[in-house]
Amino acid sequence: METTVSGTTAHEGVGIWSKVKQFITIEPVIVFYIFGVVCGTAFKVFEYEKACVTKLGGSLQVCEFFAQLEDDDICSEPDDTNRTLAGVQNFTEFRNLVCDAQQKATNEVVFLNSYRSIIVGIVQAVVLLFAGSWSDRVGLRKPCILVPIAADIVSFSVYIFSAYFMREIPLEVAGIVPNLIVAFSGGVPLVVTGIYSYLTVCTEEKDRTFRFACTAVVYATIPIVANFFSGHLFKYLGFIKLCALCIVTDSIGLLYGLFVLKEPADVKVNPSSTLVNVAEEKSLQPTVRQLFDIGLVVDCVKVFLKKRDFTCRSILYLTVLAYFINYGALGDAESAAILAYVQFSWITNLGTWISYDLLTTMLGTLLAMGVLSKRFGVSDAMICVFSVCFSLVGKPIMAFAVATVKPYLYYVATSIDVFEGSKMIAIRSLVSKLVGQDEIGKMLSILGIVDSAQVAIYPTIYSMVYLKSQSFFVGSVFLLSEAFLLGSLGIYVALFLMSRRSEYDKTNAQLSSKQGIDNPAVDITAL
Repeated sequence: METTVSGTTAHEGVGIWSKVKQFITIEPVIVFYIFGVVCGTAFKVFEYEKACVTKLGGSLQVCEFFAQLEDDDICSEPDDTNRTLAGVQNFTEFRNLVCDAQQKATNEVVFLNSYRSIIVGIVQAVVLLFAGSWSDRVGLRKPCILVPIAADIVSFSVYIFSAYFMREIPLEVAGIVPNLIVAFSGGVPLVVTGIYSYLTVCTEEKDRTFRFACTAVVYATIPIVANFFSGHLFKYLGFIKLCALCIVTDSIGLLYGLFVLKEPADVKVNPSSTLVNVAEEKSLQPTVRQLFDIGLVVDCVKVFLKKRDFTCRSILYLTVLAYFINYGALGDAESAAILAYVQFSWITNLGTWISYDLLTTMLGTLLAMGVLSKRFGVSDAMICVFSVCFSLVGKPIMAFAVATVKPYLYYVATSIDVFEGSKMIAIRSLVSKLVGQDEIGKMLSILGIVDSAQVAIYPTIYSMVYLKSQSFFVGSVFLLSEAFLLGSLGIYVALFLMSRRSEYDKTNAQLSSKQGIDNPAVDITAL
Protein backbone atom coordinates (compact mmCIF):
# COMPACT_ATOMS: atom_id res chain seq x y z
CA MET A 1 0.00 0.00 0.00
CA GLU A 2 2.77 2.44 0.94
CA THR A 3 4.57 1.67 -2.32
CA THR A 4 1.38 2.34 -4.28
CA VAL A 5 0.74 5.63 -2.52
CA SER A 6 4.30 6.85 -2.94
CA GLY A 7 4.26 5.77 -6.58
CA THR A 8 1.00 7.68 -7.14
CA THR A 9 2.42 10.75 -5.42
CA ALA A 10 5.55 10.61 -7.55
CA HIS A 11 3.41 10.21 -10.68
CA GLU A 12 1.29 13.23 -9.68
CA GLY A 13 4.47 15.20 -9.02
CA VAL A 14 5.75 14.38 -12.50
CA GLY A 15 2.37 15.34 -13.95
CA ILE A 16 2.37 18.71 -12.19
CA TRP A 17 5.95 19.37 -13.29
CA SER A 18 5.01 18.53 -16.89
CA LYS A 19 2.16 21.03 -16.75
CA VAL A 20 4.45 23.68 -15.28
CA LYS A 21 7.00 23.08 -18.05
CA GLN A 22 4.21 23.26 -20.61
CA PHE A 23 3.03 26.68 -19.38
CA ILE A 24 6.51 28.16 -18.85
CA THR A 25 7.30 29.26 -22.37
CA ILE A 26 7.73 32.98 -22.79
CA GLU A 27 8.14 33.88 -19.12
CA PRO A 28 11.98 33.58 -18.86
CA VAL A 29 12.38 36.05 -21.72
CA ILE A 30 10.03 38.46 -19.95
CA VAL A 31 11.94 38.09 -16.68
CA PHE A 32 15.37 38.95 -18.11
CA TYR A 33 14.04 41.72 -20.35
CA ILE A 34 11.94 43.46 -17.72
CA PHE A 35 14.80 43.33 -15.21
CA GLY A 36 16.16 46.31 -17.16
CA VAL A 37 13.78 48.56 -15.23
CA VAL A 38 16.34 48.37 -12.42
CA CYS A 39 18.04 51.22 -14.30
CA GLY A 40 14.89 53.38 -14.19
CA THR A 41 15.95 55.52 -11.22
CA ALA A 42 19.50 55.74 -12.58
CA PHE A 43 18.25 57.06 -15.94
CA LYS A 44 16.26 59.82 -14.24
CA VAL A 45 19.11 61.02 -12.03
CA PHE A 46 21.59 60.69 -14.90
CA GLU A 47 19.49 62.99 -17.09
CA TYR A 48 19.18 65.56 -14.29
CA GLU A 49 22.96 65.53 -13.83
CA LYS A 50 23.50 65.65 -17.60
CA ALA A 51 21.22 68.69 -17.87
CA CYS A 52 23.06 70.33 -14.99
CA VAL A 53 26.47 69.80 -16.60
CA THR A 54 25.68 70.46 -20.28
CA LYS A 55 22.75 72.90 -20.20
CA LEU A 56 23.53 74.89 -17.05
CA GLY A 57 27.33 74.60 -17.13
CA GLY A 58 27.40 73.41 -13.53
CA SER A 59 30.46 71.80 -11.97
CA LEU A 60 30.53 68.01 -11.57
CA GLN A 61 30.70 68.46 -7.79
CA VAL A 62 27.44 70.43 -7.78
CA CYS A 63 25.60 68.19 -10.25
CA GLU A 64 26.68 64.89 -8.69
CA PHE A 65 25.34 66.05 -5.31
CA PHE A 66 21.77 65.61 -6.63
CA ALA A 67 21.93 61.91 -5.73
CA GLN A 68 22.86 62.78 -2.13
CA LEU A 69 19.95 65.14 -1.46
CA GLU A 70 17.76 62.26 -0.30
CA ASP A 71 20.11 61.43 2.58
CA ASP A 72 21.36 64.97 3.15
CA ASP A 73 18.74 67.58 2.21
CA ILE A 74 20.98 70.63 2.36
CA CYS A 75 18.23 72.69 0.69
CA SER A 76 16.39 72.74 4.02
CA GLU A 77 19.39 74.21 5.84
CA PRO A 78 18.90 77.85 6.97
CA ASP A 79 21.06 80.65 5.62
CA ASP A 80 22.73 81.24 8.99
CA THR A 81 23.89 77.63 9.43
CA ASN A 82 27.50 77.05 10.44
CA ARG A 83 27.61 73.67 8.75
CA THR A 84 30.50 72.54 6.55
CA LEU A 85 30.93 69.88 3.86
CA ALA A 86 34.12 68.03 2.95
CA GLY A 87 35.70 69.59 -0.14
CA VAL A 88 33.37 72.64 -0.01
CA GLN A 89 34.81 76.01 0.96
CA ASN A 90 31.54 77.96 1.27
CA PHE A 91 28.62 75.77 2.33
CA THR A 92 25.90 78.41 1.82
CA GLU A 93 27.06 79.21 -1.70
CA PHE A 94 27.34 75.51 -2.57
CA ARG A 95 23.89 74.81 -1.17
CA ASN A 96 22.33 77.60 -3.23
CA LEU A 97 24.06 76.34 -6.37
CA VAL A 98 22.83 72.75 -5.82
CA CYS A 99 19.22 73.66 -5.05
CA ASP A 100 18.93 76.16 -7.89
CA ALA A 101 20.57 73.74 -10.34
CA GLN A 102 18.27 70.90 -9.31
CA GLN A 103 15.13 72.90 -10.11
CA LYS A 104 16.47 74.23 -13.41
CA ALA A 105 17.85 70.85 -14.48
CA THR A 106 14.49 69.22 -13.74
CA ASN A 107 12.72 71.76 -15.96
CA GLU A 108 15.25 71.09 -18.74
CA VAL A 109 14.46 67.36 -18.57
CA VAL A 110 10.71 68.03 -18.51
CA PHE A 111 11.10 70.18 -21.63
CA LEU A 112 13.15 67.41 -23.27
CA ASN A 113 10.33 64.96 -22.51
CA SER A 114 7.84 67.23 -24.25
CA TYR A 115 9.37 66.79 -27.72
CA ARG A 116 11.32 63.55 -27.22
CA SER A 117 8.04 61.74 -26.71
CA ILE A 118 6.71 63.01 -30.06
CA ILE A 119 9.75 61.74 -31.97
CA VAL A 120 9.78 58.36 -30.24
CA GLY A 121 6.00 57.92 -30.52
CA ILE A 122 5.88 58.57 -34.26
CA VAL A 123 8.75 56.20 -35.00
CA GLN A 124 7.23 53.45 -32.88
CA ALA A 125 3.82 53.87 -34.49
CA VAL A 126 5.27 53.44 -38.00
CA VAL A 127 7.26 50.35 -36.98
CA LEU A 128 4.27 48.74 -35.25
CA LEU A 129 2.04 49.42 -38.24
CA PHE A 130 4.22 47.09 -40.30
CA ALA A 131 5.49 44.65 -37.68
CA GLY A 132 2.18 43.20 -36.46
CA SER A 133 0.90 42.43 -39.95
CA TRP A 134 4.27 40.96 -40.91
CA SER A 135 4.11 38.71 -37.85
CA ASP A 136 0.64 37.44 -38.80
CA ARG A 137 1.56 36.99 -42.46
CA VAL A 138 4.72 34.95 -41.95
CA GLY A 139 3.48 33.24 -38.79
CA LEU A 140 6.41 34.36 -36.63
CA ARG A 141 5.99 35.80 -33.12
CA LYS A 142 9.53 35.60 -31.73
CA PRO A 143 11.04 38.49 -33.77
CA CYS A 144 8.50 40.88 -32.23
CA ILE A 145 9.91 39.97 -28.82
CA LEU A 146 13.62 39.51 -29.51
CA VAL A 147 14.40 42.45 -31.80
CA PRO A 148 13.49 45.06 -29.11
CA ILE A 149 15.64 43.17 -26.60
CA ALA A 150 18.64 43.39 -28.94
CA ALA A 151 17.95 47.12 -29.39
CA ASP A 152 17.83 47.48 -25.61
CA ILE A 153 21.37 46.16 -25.37
CA VAL A 154 22.55 48.75 -27.90
CA SER A 155 20.77 51.58 -26.08
CA PHE A 156 22.41 50.64 -22.76
CA SER A 157 25.76 50.80 -24.53
CA VAL A 158 24.96 54.33 -25.72
CA TYR A 159 24.12 55.35 -22.16
CA ILE A 160 27.47 54.05 -20.95
CA PHE A 161 29.26 55.97 -23.71
CA SER A 162 27.35 59.15 -22.78
CA ALA A 163 28.30 58.76 -19.12
CA TYR A 164 31.98 58.43 -19.99
CA PHE A 165 31.83 61.68 -21.95
CA MET A 166 29.70 63.64 -19.49
CA ARG A 167 30.53 67.13 -20.72
CA GLU A 168 31.18 66.36 -24.38
CA ILE A 169 27.89 64.62 -25.26
CA PRO A 170 24.89 66.98 -24.86
CA LEU A 171 21.67 66.15 -23.04
CA GLU A 172 19.66 65.92 -26.28
CA VAL A 173 21.94 63.22 -27.72
CA ALA A 174 22.11 61.21 -24.50
CA GLY A 175 18.35 61.53 -23.99
CA ILE A 176 17.08 60.94 -27.52
CA VAL A 177 19.46 58.54 -29.31
CA PRO A 178 18.99 55.53 -26.95
CA ASN A 179 15.22 56.03 -27.05
CA LEU A 180 15.28 56.26 -30.85
CA ILE A 181 17.20 52.99 -31.10
CA VAL A 182 14.54 51.29 -28.99
CA ALA A 183 11.75 53.02 -30.95
CA PHE A 184 13.07 51.76 -34.30
CA SER A 185 12.90 48.23 -32.89
CA GLY A 186 9.28 48.69 -31.77
CA GLY A 187 10.20 48.93 -28.10
CA VAL A 188 7.98 47.74 -25.26
CA PRO A 189 4.74 48.04 -27.32
CA LEU A 190 6.10 45.54 -29.88
CA VAL A 191 7.30 43.21 -27.12
CA VAL A 192 3.84 43.34 -25.55
CA THR A 193 2.27 42.75 -28.99
CA GLY A 194 4.54 39.75 -29.51
CA ILE A 195 3.83 38.35 -26.05
CA TYR A 196 0.05 38.57 -26.29
CA SER A 197 -0.13 37.38 -29.91
CA TYR A 198 2.12 34.45 -28.91
CA LEU A 199 -0.18 33.61 -26.00
CA THR A 200 -3.34 34.06 -28.09
CA VAL A 201 -2.14 31.48 -30.59
CA CYS A 202 -1.18 29.04 -27.84
CA THR A 203 -4.21 29.49 -25.56
CA GLU A 204 -7.85 28.53 -25.93
CA GLU A 205 -10.32 31.42 -25.76
CA LYS A 206 -11.93 30.22 -22.53
CA ASP A 207 -8.57 30.37 -20.73
CA ARG A 208 -7.23 33.46 -22.49
CA THR A 209 -8.18 36.11 -19.93
CA PHE A 210 -6.69 34.09 -17.10
CA ARG A 211 -3.53 33.24 -19.10
CA PHE A 212 -3.07 36.91 -19.99
CA ALA A 213 -3.43 37.78 -16.33
CA CYS A 214 -0.83 35.19 -15.28
CA THR A 215 1.65 36.57 -17.79
CA ALA A 216 0.88 40.10 -16.63
CA VAL A 217 1.65 39.02 -13.06
CA VAL A 218 5.06 37.73 -14.17
CA TYR A 219 5.49 40.95 -16.14
CA ALA A 220 4.79 42.89 -12.94
CA THR A 221 6.69 40.77 -10.39
CA ILE A 222 10.19 41.45 -11.69
CA PRO A 223 9.77 45.26 -11.68
CA ILE A 224 8.60 45.05 -8.07
CA VAL A 225 11.93 43.58 -7.02
CA ALA A 226 14.02 45.53 -9.55
CA ASN A 227 12.55 48.92 -8.66
CA PHE A 228 12.92 48.27 -4.95
CA PHE A 229 16.68 47.86 -5.37
CA SER A 230 17.08 50.33 -8.26
CA GLY A 231 18.04 53.33 -6.12
CA HIS A 232 20.27 51.26 -3.85
CA LEU A 233 22.09 49.63 -6.79
CA PHE A 234 22.52 53.00 -8.45
CA LYS A 235 24.19 54.44 -5.34
CA TYR A 236 26.29 51.30 -4.79
CA LEU A 237 27.36 50.42 -8.35
CA GLY A 238 27.13 53.76 -10.08
CA PHE A 239 25.47 54.46 -13.40
CA ILE A 240 27.95 52.74 -15.73
CA LYS A 241 28.21 49.44 -13.84
CA LEU A 242 24.42 49.28 -13.44
CA CYS A 243 23.94 49.69 -17.20
CA ALA A 244 26.50 46.92 -17.76
CA LEU A 245 24.49 44.65 -15.46
CA CYS A 246 21.37 45.30 -17.55
CA ILE A 247 23.29 44.44 -20.73
CA VAL A 248 24.12 41.05 -19.19
CA THR A 249 20.51 40.27 -18.24
CA ASP A 250 19.20 41.37 -21.64
CA SER A 251 21.79 39.16 -23.34
CA ILE A 252 20.63 36.13 -21.32
CA GLY A 253 17.00 36.78 -22.32
CA LEU A 254 18.00 37.20 -25.96
CA LEU A 255 19.97 33.93 -26.02
CA TYR A 256 17.09 32.07 -24.34
CA GLY A 257 14.66 33.42 -26.92
CA LEU A 258 16.93 32.52 -29.83
CA PHE A 259 17.85 28.98 -28.81
CA VAL A 260 15.22 27.73 -26.34
CA LEU A 261 11.91 29.49 -27.05
CA LYS A 262 10.02 27.91 -29.94
CA GLU A 263 7.52 29.45 -32.32
CA PRO A 264 3.92 28.32 -31.63
CA ALA A 265 3.42 25.02 -33.45
CA ASP A 266 -0.17 25.74 -34.45
CA VAL A 267 0.41 29.05 -36.24
CA LYS A 268 -1.29 28.74 -39.59
CA VAL A 269 -1.69 31.23 -42.39
CA ASN A 270 -5.35 31.94 -43.17
CA PRO A 271 -6.03 30.54 -46.69
CA SER A 272 -9.13 32.69 -47.07
CA SER A 273 -7.09 35.87 -47.17
CA THR A 274 -6.36 37.06 -50.69
CA LEU A 275 -3.21 38.91 -49.69
CA VAL A 276 -1.92 35.86 -47.89
CA ASN A 277 -2.62 33.63 -50.87
CA VAL A 278 -0.67 35.95 -53.15
CA ALA A 279 2.32 35.96 -50.81
CA GLU A 280 1.94 32.42 -49.49
CA GLU A 281 5.12 31.07 -51.03
CA LYS A 282 7.15 34.10 -49.96
CA SER A 283 5.81 33.74 -46.43
CA LEU A 284 7.47 30.40 -46.11
CA GLN A 285 10.81 32.19 -46.20
CA PRO A 286 10.36 35.51 -44.33
CA THR A 287 12.59 38.35 -45.47
CA VAL A 288 13.26 41.89 -44.27
CA ARG A 289 11.81 43.12 -47.57
CA GLN A 290 8.43 41.68 -46.62
CA LEU A 291 8.49 43.75 -43.43
CA PHE A 292 8.23 46.99 -45.43
CA ASP A 293 5.53 45.75 -47.80
CA ILE A 294 2.80 48.40 -47.95
CA GLY A 295 0.32 45.54 -48.06
CA LEU A 296 1.02 44.98 -44.37
CA VAL A 297 -0.41 48.42 -43.61
CA VAL A 298 -3.44 47.57 -45.75
CA ASP A 299 -3.87 44.36 -43.73
CA CYS A 300 -3.97 46.31 -40.46
CA VAL A 301 -6.47 48.81 -41.85
CA LYS A 302 -8.67 46.04 -43.25
CA VAL A 303 -8.77 44.21 -39.94
CA PHE A 304 -9.77 47.41 -38.17
CA LEU A 305 -12.45 48.36 -40.75
CA LYS A 306 -13.77 44.84 -41.37
CA LYS A 307 -17.52 44.38 -40.91
CA ARG A 308 -18.35 42.11 -38.01
CA ASP A 309 -21.57 40.55 -36.82
CA PHE A 310 -23.51 41.53 -33.71
CA THR A 311 -22.13 45.11 -33.47
CA CYS A 312 -18.63 43.72 -32.79
CA ARG A 313 -17.06 46.35 -35.04
CA SER A 314 -18.63 49.18 -33.04
CA ILE A 315 -17.50 47.54 -29.82
CA LEU A 316 -14.00 47.23 -31.26
CA TYR A 317 -13.87 50.93 -32.17
CA LEU A 318 -15.11 51.95 -28.76
CA THR A 319 -12.61 49.64 -27.05
CA VAL A 320 -9.68 51.20 -28.93
CA LEU A 321 -10.97 54.68 -28.05
CA ALA A 322 -11.25 53.71 -24.39
CA TYR A 323 -7.74 52.28 -24.53
CA PHE A 324 -6.41 55.57 -25.88
CA ILE A 325 -8.22 57.78 -23.36
CA ASN A 326 -7.31 55.47 -20.50
CA TYR A 327 -3.65 55.98 -21.32
CA GLY A 328 -4.26 59.67 -20.80
CA ALA A 329 -5.03 58.88 -17.20
CA LEU A 330 -1.75 56.96 -16.94
CA GLY A 331 0.22 59.80 -18.52
CA ASP A 332 1.05 61.33 -15.16
CA ALA A 333 3.45 58.50 -14.24
CA GLU A 334 6.56 60.39 -15.37
CA SER A 335 5.31 63.59 -13.73
CA ALA A 336 4.64 61.69 -10.50
CA ALA A 337 8.25 60.46 -10.43
CA ILE A 338 9.62 63.95 -11.18
CA LEU A 339 7.46 65.53 -8.49
CA ALA A 340 8.57 62.90 -5.98
CA TYR A 341 12.19 63.70 -6.82
CA VAL A 342 11.71 67.49 -6.60
CA GLN A 343 9.24 67.74 -3.70
CA PHE A 344 10.38 64.78 -1.57
CA SER A 345 14.04 64.38 -2.76
CA TRP A 346 13.29 60.70 -3.38
CA ILE A 347 15.84 58.39 -5.05
CA THR A 348 15.96 55.07 -3.19
CA ASN A 349 12.55 55.93 -1.74
CA LEU A 350 11.27 56.50 -5.28
CA GLY A 351 12.17 52.92 -6.19
CA THR A 352 10.53 51.69 -2.99
CA TRP A 353 7.32 53.55 -3.76
CA ILE A 354 7.26 52.30 -7.36
CA SER A 355 7.73 48.74 -6.07
CA TYR A 356 4.86 49.21 -3.64
CA ASP A 357 2.72 50.60 -6.44
CA LEU A 358 3.52 47.61 -8.67
CA LEU A 359 2.93 45.14 -5.84
CA THR A 360 -0.51 46.51 -4.98
CA THR A 361 -1.37 46.69 -8.68
CA MET A 362 -0.36 43.05 -9.13
CA LEU A 363 -2.47 41.96 -6.17
CA GLY A 364 -5.37 43.97 -7.54
CA THR A 365 -4.90 42.34 -10.94
CA LEU A 366 -4.92 38.87 -9.35
CA LEU A 367 -8.10 39.72 -7.49
CA ALA A 368 -9.82 41.25 -10.52
CA MET A 369 -8.82 38.57 -13.04
CA GLY A 370 -8.52 35.52 -10.84
CA VAL A 371 -11.62 36.09 -8.75
CA LEU A 372 -13.93 38.53 -10.56
CA SER A 373 -13.25 37.28 -14.09
CA LYS A 374 -12.36 33.62 -13.68
CA ARG A 375 -14.42 32.75 -10.60
CA PHE A 376 -17.52 34.93 -10.93
CA GLY A 377 -17.47 35.55 -14.69
CA VAL A 378 -17.51 39.36 -14.48
CA SER A 379 -17.19 40.83 -17.97
CA ASP A 380 -14.03 42.59 -19.16
CA ALA A 381 -15.89 45.89 -19.57
CA MET A 382 -17.27 45.79 -16.03
CA ILE A 383 -13.78 45.11 -14.65
CA CYS A 384 -12.67 48.33 -16.38
CA VAL A 385 -15.54 50.27 -14.78
CA PHE A 386 -14.62 48.83 -11.40
CA SER A 387 -10.97 49.83 -11.87
CA VAL A 388 -11.67 53.41 -12.97
CA CYS A 389 -13.83 54.12 -9.92
CA PHE A 390 -10.90 53.40 -7.59
CA SER A 391 -8.51 55.47 -9.71
CA LEU A 392 -10.87 58.44 -9.50
CA VAL A 393 -10.38 58.46 -5.73
CA GLY A 394 -6.60 58.08 -5.79
CA LYS A 395 -5.57 60.90 -8.18
CA PRO A 396 -6.75 63.88 -6.05
CA ILE A 397 -4.89 62.42 -3.06
CA MET A 398 -1.64 62.41 -5.05
CA ALA A 399 -2.23 66.02 -6.08
CA PHE A 400 -2.67 67.00 -2.43
CA ALA A 401 0.45 65.00 -1.45
CA VAL A 402 2.84 66.93 -3.69
CA ALA A 403 1.15 70.28 -3.01
CA THR A 404 1.53 69.93 0.76
CA VAL A 405 4.77 67.88 0.71
CA LYS A 406 3.31 64.86 2.49
CA PRO A 407 5.08 61.80 1.01
CA TYR A 408 3.01 59.22 2.92
CA LEU A 409 -0.08 60.26 0.95
CA TYR A 410 1.58 58.80 -2.19
CA TYR A 411 1.32 55.43 -0.46
CA VAL A 412 -2.29 56.10 0.57
CA ALA A 413 -3.28 56.91 -3.01
CA THR A 414 -1.46 53.83 -4.32
CA SER A 415 -3.22 51.63 -1.75
CA ILE A 416 -6.58 52.83 -3.04
CA ASP A 417 -5.78 52.55 -6.75
CA VAL A 418 -5.03 48.81 -6.58
CA PHE A 419 -7.02 47.80 -9.68
CA GLU A 420 -5.19 50.14 -12.05
CA GLY A 421 -3.44 47.34 -14.00
CA SER A 422 -6.56 45.26 -14.60
CA LYS A 423 -7.87 47.72 -17.20
CA MET A 424 -5.06 46.99 -19.66
CA ILE A 425 -5.49 43.23 -19.39
CA ALA A 426 -9.26 43.39 -19.64
CA ILE A 427 -9.09 45.55 -22.77
CA ARG A 428 -6.60 43.26 -24.51
CA SER A 429 -8.70 40.25 -23.57
CA LEU A 430 -11.82 41.95 -24.93
CA VAL A 431 -10.07 42.79 -28.20
CA SER A 432 -8.74 39.23 -28.62
CA LYS A 433 -12.34 37.95 -28.46
CA LEU A 434 -13.59 40.37 -31.11
CA VAL A 435 -11.16 39.31 -33.88
CA GLY A 436 -10.04 36.02 -35.38
CA GLN A 437 -6.87 34.22 -34.37
CA ASP A 438 -5.24 35.04 -37.71
CA GLU A 439 -5.98 38.74 -37.05
CA ILE A 440 -4.71 39.00 -33.49
CA GLY A 441 -1.21 40.18 -34.40
CA LYS A 442 -2.61 42.96 -36.58
CA MET A 443 -5.11 43.99 -33.91
CA LEU A 444 -2.53 44.02 -31.15
CA SER A 445 -0.31 46.06 -33.46
CA ILE A 446 -3.10 48.62 -33.66
CA LEU A 447 -3.15 48.73 -29.87
CA GLY A 448 0.61 49.10 -30.00
CA ILE A 449 0.15 52.03 -32.38
CA VAL A 450 -2.25 53.53 -29.86
CA ASP A 451 0.49 53.02 -27.25
CA SER A 452 2.90 54.91 -29.45
CA ALA A 453 0.33 57.62 -30.17
CA GLN A 454 -0.12 58.25 -26.48
CA VAL A 455 3.67 58.37 -26.08
CA ALA A 456 3.70 61.11 -28.73
CA ILE A 457 0.75 63.05 -27.31
CA TYR A 458 0.23 62.69 -23.57
CA PRO A 459 3.77 63.27 -22.21
CA THR A 460 3.89 66.52 -24.16
CA ILE A 461 0.57 67.61 -22.67
CA TYR A 462 1.62 66.65 -19.15
CA SER A 463 5.03 68.32 -19.53
CA MET A 464 3.43 71.59 -20.63
CA VAL A 465 0.89 71.45 -17.78
CA TYR A 466 3.70 70.74 -15.30
CA LEU A 467 5.86 73.65 -16.50
CA LYS A 468 2.97 76.12 -16.64
CA SER A 469 1.37 75.21 -13.30
CA GLN A 470 4.33 74.54 -10.98
CA SER A 471 4.34 78.16 -9.83
CA PHE A 472 0.78 78.02 -8.42
CA PHE A 473 -0.24 74.32 -8.04
CA VAL A 474 2.30 71.55 -8.64
CA GLY A 475 -0.30 68.79 -8.40
CA SER A 476 -2.33 69.92 -11.41
CA VAL A 477 -1.12 67.00 -13.56
CA PHE A 478 -3.11 64.60 -11.38
CA LEU A 479 -6.28 66.64 -11.83
CA LEU A 480 -5.74 66.36 -15.59
CA SER A 481 -5.64 62.57 -15.14
CA GLU A 482 -8.92 62.82 -13.25
CA ALA A 483 -10.55 64.41 -16.30
CA PHE A 484 -9.33 61.60 -18.58
CA LEU A 485 -10.61 59.01 -16.11
CA LEU A 486 -14.09 60.52 -16.11
CA GLY A 487 -14.17 60.34 -19.92
CA SER A 488 -13.03 56.72 -19.99
CA LEU A 489 -15.60 55.76 -17.34
CA GLY A 490 -18.46 56.76 -19.63
CA ILE A 491 -16.99 54.72 -22.49
CA TYR A 492 -16.52 51.62 -20.32
CA VAL A 493 -20.14 51.78 -19.19
CA ALA A 494 -21.24 51.98 -22.85
CA LEU A 495 -18.96 49.03 -23.68
CA PHE A 496 -20.52 46.96 -20.91
CA LEU A 497 -24.03 47.59 -22.21
CA MET A 498 -23.09 46.98 -25.85
CA SER A 499 -21.20 43.76 -25.00
CA ARG A 500 -24.19 42.38 -23.12
CA ARG A 501 -26.45 43.15 -26.07
CA SER A 502 -24.01 41.55 -28.49
CA GLU A 503 -23.78 38.35 -26.43
CA TYR A 504 -27.57 38.21 -26.20
CA ASP A 505 -27.90 38.52 -29.97
CA LYS A 506 -25.25 35.86 -30.54
CA THR A 507 -27.05 33.44 -28.24
CA ASN A 508 -30.38 34.01 -29.98
CA ALA A 509 -28.78 33.57 -33.39
CA GLN A 510 -27.20 30.27 -32.36
CA LEU A 511 -30.47 28.97 -30.93
CA SER A 512 -32.34 29.98 -34.07
CA SER A 513 -29.73 28.29 -36.25
CA LYS A 514 -29.96 25.05 -34.28
CA GLN A 515 -33.77 25.06 -34.54
CA GLY A 516 -33.69 25.83 -38.26
CA ILE A 517 -35.48 29.15 -37.85
CA ASP A 518 -34.96 31.91 -40.36
CA ASN A 519 -34.99 34.95 -38.12
CA PRO A 520 -34.79 38.26 -40.02
CA ALA A 521 -34.29 40.16 -36.76
CA VAL A 522 -31.00 38.37 -36.22
CA ASP A 523 -29.79 39.40 -39.68
CA ILE A 524 -30.76 43.01 -39.07
CA THR A 525 -28.92 43.00 -35.74
CA ALA A 526 -25.85 41.46 -37.35
CA LEU A 527 -25.63 44.39 -39.75
